[in-house]
Amino acid sequence: MKKMRFVFCLIGALLLLIFVFSACSFSDDLYNKTVISNGFANLYSETPLRESEPFLQEEQRETPPFNENEVGNSPFEEQQAEPPSLQEEGEESIPALTSYIYREPSTDTEPYTAACANANVRVRKGPSTSYDTLSVLSFGDSLPYLWHEGEWLAVWAGDRVGYINANYAFLSSTNRAIEKTIRAGLNKLGTPYEWGAARILNGKGEVSPYFTGNSFDCSSFVQYCYYVGCGIKLGNYTGSQADYTVGKIIRNYADLQRGDFYFTGNGTISHVVIYIGNGTLLQTYSANGGPVSLTSDESWKGKFLSGRRPNLSVIDQFC
Repeated sequence: MKKMRFVFCLIGALLLLIFVFSACSFSDDLYNKTVISNGFANLYSETPLRESEPFLQEEQRETPPFNENEVGNSPFEEQQAEPPSLQEEGEESIPALTSYIYREPSTDTEPYTAACANANVRVRKGPSTSYDTLSVLSFGDSLPYLWHEGEWLAVWAGDRVGYINANYAFLSSTNRAIEKTIRAGLNKLGTPYEWGAARILNGKGEVSPYFTGNSFDCSSFVQYCYYVGCGIKLGNYTGSQADYTVGKIIRNYADLQRGDFYFTGNGTISHVVIYIGNGTLLQTYSANGGPVSLTSDESWKGKFLSGRRPNLSVIDQFC
């Protein structure tokens, strides 16, 4: 009888051990197929993500699965041409270029290459329209050019690298004095024309107390731009400005560069304009011709007589 009881107790103990072992295995398996604590979704779960699970949603937005059949659809594809030493992954590779060291010209007359806008154009964080806008470069203005990247020009946008679409800009040799001169004129866009308007300089080359800057004719506008921009003292009318020989005389229209001024007329000088490159003039012409504006030189280059390229290192001679 005692032997029978011992056998039954032994069988019961074995059954209990088998039950406990099976329960533990089932619990571990169940644990591995559910959500682990702290909101980290289990990667094996087939349950769709909910809006209340932002961690994995954000992770999925930044690292979409690669599909070799969809190469070219990525908004970041154009970044691959980024200089290798500056390249990082994701959209933040471009903001990282704030570490790029731009060497400022040492003087106002030191030449550099500029990207000049031939229309109002956005300066973006990266070489694609998918990047945010840093600023807008106004028609006629410029930024220092760094390098070319596909259809985009890398420029120095004040404190970091920016990009502008090459279809809306052209490259030109320039210097800070020239750019200051052009910006002085751009700041007067829309100012009315007035024949005989007060000049910024009087007949002695001194600043006139009667100057207001509220109106210009062609020669007073050119005088104003060069004096305010780089200190050059041009004469008070087109004839005396044509006598300016401190710089280089330009005999051929094709030799004009950004920042030159030139004279037009039917055999004799009757008008003066500032040439800013790519067939564009900064000028004011007549009451009928409108205020200070940026215009094409198509109707003017046929009447080209001569141009001047000022010597920017000589600013105390009144001509």
